Amino acid sequence: MQTTTPATRVFDVTGRRAIVTGASRGIGRAIAVALAQHGVDVLAVARSEGDLKETAELAVGTSGSVTPHVADLQDPDEVGAVMTRAGDLFGRLDILVNNAATTHVSSIEEADLATYQQVTDLNLQSCWLLCRAASGVLSEESSVINVASMLGLVGNRDESAYVAAKHGLVGLTRALSLEWARRGVRVNALAPGYVETAMTVPGLVDDSYARWVRRNTPMGRWAQPEEMAGPVIYLASRASGFMTGQVLVVDGGWTAQ
Repeated sequence: MQTTTPATRVFDVTGRRAIVTGASRGIGRAIAVALAQHGVDVLAVARSEGDLKETAELAVGTSGSVTPHVADLQDPDEVGAVMTRAGDLFGRLDILVNNAATTHVSSIEEADLATYQQVTDLNLQSCWLLCRAASGVLSEESSVINVASMLGLVGNRDESAYVAAKHGLVGLTRALSLEWARRGVRVNALAPGYVETAMTVPGLVDDSYARWVRRNTPMGRWAQPEEMAGPVIYLASRASGFMTGQVLVVDGGWTAQ
């Protein structure tokens, strides 16, 4: 007689080891802290040492842990150092959350090549480099979660570099899911809509833009960073065990229109 696994167990990620990039604030901080609260040991990576320490402090007293690691993921050597640190701490890697991101708002005519490269280096190239570096230490049944964006599925004015990078990240997710499926390594993407973070502050303080976002989001509001943590727990757990190469969209209904 076949038995079923209790729902509380299929979402259990206790004892797993994770890397979360862009963990100093916003979505990355919310994800790192939530994983620690669910018993995961997290290597939290970002450029800001002070903000990373705050992330680690938020995880004090949880059943997991958050260890800060300062790195500029636009530097391939520092990407390698991240993986070396993870190997020293954990020995194996079960969860990789590629969340580090930046954007630039301007028309393509007003942007320059250096800006384009900066945006694509962090949003796309760093993810490719981290996935390549992690390949040898990813455990069976591990989960790679690339934090893309709904703008990896649709376009937007004046963000050509960001939109191109996030579309590329969705493509990378699908390609790697096929390469690693037989190994038991799952690769999926999370595609948030508009979230209240430090990166979106310019839009939040611009009343007309903030209203435009609320008006065009069917749920009528911006998301909070913590609302991205639950989907990541799902993607990291056995609850999504037969899911790979997919994009989980959490956008308040934006792309349903």
